[in-house]
Amino acid sequence: MTNNQKELPPELEQYLALCERAYERMVREGTWPWRDSPDFENVVESNDIRNNPNQL
Repeated sequence: MTNNQKELPPELEQYLALCERAYERMVREGTWPWRDSPDFENVVESNDIRNNPNQL
């Protein structure tokens, strides 16, 4: 595979940049809209949720 084949389409690059800015804004402003945490260290495994659904 050449380098040209590894590049993402410009539209996808723009979309991912938009997503990244939105994520950073939500974390910065503390407006994370979901009950779980945006911090990767706080990720709950699916098995944990099934065993203790009130954990979140």
